[in-house]
Amino acid sequence: MNGKKLLFLSVLVIVSLGANAQVRVRNEPRHHNVLENKYFRVLDVNIPPHDTTLQHIHSTPSVILMFTNTVTATQLKGKGWESGKSIAGSAFYRDFSKDTVIHRVSNWDTVLYHVSDIELLSVYDPNNTRKPLPFTVLFNEERAIAYRVTSVNKQIIDNRGPMIAGLVAGDDIMLHNTKNNKTTIIKAGKETFIPPGISFYLSPTGKKAIDLVLFELK
Repeated sequence: MNGKKLLFLSVLVIVSLGANAQVRVRNEPRHHNVLENKYFRVLDVNIPPHDTTLQHIHSTPSVILMFTNTVTATQLKGKGWESGKSIAGSAFYRDFSKDTVIHRVSNWDTVLYHVSDIELLSVYDPNNTRKPLPFTVLFNEERAIAYRVTSVNKQIIDNRGPMIAGLVAGDDIMLHNTKNNKTTIIKAGKETFIPPGISFYLSPTGKKAIDLVLFELK
């Protein structure tokens, strides 16, 4: 066997291994662990145009937030590709502990695919009967509830479960902790942790319309 044929076969083996390798979602190179504590593991996912993830495994209850409008495709292990499109601001819940998924995701668009995959690592107070916050409820599931916030008016929020805030669009938002007088900036395209039990309010920094999604752990 000459050198060129050997090189060609070696490349085929490497490509094949890459396509079939399975890793935990937190170890997939395009899933970046940007925040982790006892409640959440936030994986910030960025897939450039025409790029594809490794095959990876989802097995932890999760909430998902889309940051971009992007044409994508998903391939479940052993299945064909299925095309779709992410819609910025859409959010959903899936209990992967009951329905493990092994797949890979491809960006078939000319723009970045940006999504936040937030794993729910524990429960907080599942027997509490607290009412939902006075925002639009996107879903109310066994482990988490999600809200859409399109305006902030300095309304005090307290005695809530741990939250993740994702600002999809708009000017920065200020998170004011009234117990220690500290402020945190919530930036567009980023995720921010809000500890449980604190008293806080949100205020705008500009006049642009905002699209903020809050995930509250039960």
